[in-house]
Amino acid sequence: MPRIYFYIARKFWGPFLFALGVFAALVVLGDTFEKLKTLNNGYSTLGAVLSYSLATFPNWLATIMPVACLLGAISVISEMVANGEWTACVAGGFSPKQLFIPVVVCLLLVTGLTMLMQEFVVPPLNIKAETIYYTKIKPQEGFNLQTEYDVAMKISPRQMLYAKKVDLSAGKMEEISLDTYDSVWNISNQIVATSMTWDENRHAWTFQDGTKRTFVDKMDTQEEHFDLADSPVSTAPADMSVNRTESKLLSIRDLSKRIRFFKQSGLAYYEAETARQAKLATPFVTLIMCLLGIPFAISMRRKSKILNILASMVIAFTFWWLISMFTSIGENGYINPFLAGWGPVIVFGIVVFFEFKWLKL
Repeated sequence: MPRIYFYIARKFWGPFLFALGVFAALVVLGDTFEKLKTLNNGYSTLGAVLSYSLATFPNWLATIMPVACLLGAISVISEMVANGEWTACVAGGFSPKQLFIPVVVCLLLVTGLTMLMQEFVVPPLNIKAETIYYTKIKPQEGFNLQTEYDVAMKISPRQMLYAKKVDLSAGKMEEISLDTYDSVWNISNQIVATSMTWDENRHAWTFQDGTKRTFVDKMDTQEEHFDLADSPVSTAPADMSVNRTESKLLSIRDLSKRIRFFKQSGLAYYEAETARQAKLATPFVTLIMCLLGIPFAISMRRKSKILNILASMVIAFTFWWLISMFTSIGENGYINPFLAGWGPVIVFGIVVFFEFKWLKL
């Protein structure tokens, strides 16, 4: 491997780490100062605010990583052009595409680490941050991130389950109503129970203290009380997804579980599928964004950090605007979630193709 590749790769990390540090400091300090306004509410403390900021830091870091990559890529190329190194390399037989290789390798390394962080580090810390916020900064009475209220789910093609309160971590649902319908969607029987709990040994849900109603006709019903009864629900708590945590804060694994459960329950899953596809497209978003900015650096004949930063911000915000637009449309079901997640990559990928073709790179 030519030594020039290692030389270019080394030049990438300085601007990248500088941009990462500056942007991270700005967003974290801004968020922290915003939360400091809660110190006068009688509940929040400085320690709670700092703990919250520390828990959200990896999420902010993953968010600004593409901008830092873009600035690093633009800076290394523009510096080589300004110093005459680019011209010397091309004159020495290297093509522009060959000189892009070490930059692309660095970008792939960063995006790979970012993906791992978003999958295994960010989601649990987001949960911790939510808990800190709603228990210590702006307390909500009875807050429990594992508990959801007024949950509806489809058990079978003609069975619907309604629960007033669901705590999957404890394997318990309260104030249950299980309705079974006939072929013309008239209710045929109903089970109303005080609670329903998960029996790990039997791998089944069990009703407690309930009544089974059979609708003989529109005017007549038969009722039978029971203390315990088997439930037709067979899905384990670990396979259910009823929490209302924002899809963008979940890992790909959590989103996949939510999508499966929503499909099974007959619920709309556009938002979760759009978020999953957007996360899967993340490495390509960063790469395409950087490839879009690199020709700008080549066209600049003088070294200018200010112009590099401005170009990075313009490209990044344009990309983010397009991603936000596609995501919003996809979450509401107006376009296919796959197109919503991958649309910005496709659009800017086409732009990059013609940009490189036009500049003969």
